[in-house]
Amino acid sequence: MQMTNDKMATLARELTDAATQKNLTMRVRGGVAVYLTCESIGTHPSLQREYSDLDFVAARSDFTALAEIFSARGWQTRAQEKSRWTFEKDNVRADLYDPIARDDHRIDLSARLALASPTIPLADLLALKLQKKKLGEKEIKDAIALLLDHRVAKGETEGQIDHLYIARLTRGYWSLWTTIYDNTITLENDVEKYLDPEEAQLVWRRIELIQGDMDLQTKTPLWMINQILRRPTQVPR
Repeated sequence: MQMTNDKMATLARELTDAATQKNLTMRVRGGVAVYLTCESIGTHPSLQREYSDLDFVAARSDFTALAEIFSARGWQTRAQEKSRWTFEKDNVRADLYDPIARDDHRIDLSARLALASPTIPLADLLALKLQKKKLGEKEIKDAIALLLDHRVAKGETEGQIDHLYIARLTRGYWSLWTTIYDNTITLENDVEKYLDPEEAQLVWRRIELIQGDMDLQTKTPLWMINQILRRPTQVPR
């Protein structure tokens, strides 16, 4: 039987709290992290989805100590790869990743883990959703929930998505910049499918803040070379 989203969120909190008690830094990422930070998911059926697993991130040097925490709570170790260990309990899988996100793009979260709890920072949650080269419905729902529930502004504070961080993250990384920017356009086109007009307007304004700062950042020479070669009709003037 599928575990409820509330129970998945409770599991995630229990494990991160247990790590904190041992002076270990482990944070939640992925869909359950969005669920933990977005109250609107509970009131918007259009944004709801099932979460089948838990995703955590921690320093690779802490994996062994964190595995002991999982084991003490009845989790079985299923795999131990260089950058990911996998645990299982009651048909729920938990993946423990090192801080280098290696999905469609490389994003280093090493210096970011201490900035928020129990999840990684909101800007990173959003960036990991929008860095997908093929944006699926689950990424769209999660990204819209984040943008609906949290203000977008400069600065790393609680309850805020730092658009300056996203802009600086992408300004020297052409493929990440174009993927995230293109996906924000997809969100603009799709948001009315999930929200009422007033809420959609709020999300549009927040997307425009992200896009505007991405546009304004001074790009590296390598970024400009890629833009000229790959998208010559969109070279900044």
